[in-house]
Amino acid sequence: MYDIIIWPGWLAGAGIGLLMVAFYWITGKQLGVSRGYCNIWSYLSRLPFFQQKEYTGNVWRVWFIIGIVLGGFIATVVAHPGQWNISLDMGQAYDAILPSNLWLKMLVLFSGGVVMGLGSRFAGGCTSGHVIAGVPMLNLSSLLAGILFFIGGLVTVQLAVRLVAL
Repeated sequence: MYDIIIWPGWLAGAGIGLLMVAFYWITGKQLGVSRGYCNIWSYLSRLPFFQQKEYTGNVWRVWFIIGIVLGGFIATVVAHPGQWNISLDMGQAYDAILPSNLWLKMLVLFSGGVVMGLGSRFAGGCTSGHVIAGVPMLNLSSLLAGILFFIGGLVTVQLAVRLVAL
């Protein structure tokens, strides 16, 4: 059996912060994922919602998202050769809330992803984009968005747990 390596939060946070600063210093662009998803949809869809200049000209963001998925896959294969499998198991807390039927679970997770994607589009970025990229750039709207995301997350989890407990 392999040991799981978990970075301390302060070290992972410092690493992400250094990556953000280095990326901005080298490219002059902020690093974020939600805009990359809009880039992908701008290629797959002809909806005006996704056909804005900020989404149609950033091909590098598509490669960034592909790299995230491919990097995670390669890390799994290297860390656990021959012992990995695809699973929708997200732990006991989620199993208590999500339906046990596989198709319903996938529908709930997919629907949640769609709602989060639309929310990030309307908010001008996802939670990580606002908090990890916007706050270090001293963007007041990103600070406010981060605070509201945190409060919204706390309220949503409390409501979900209480509704399931009924």
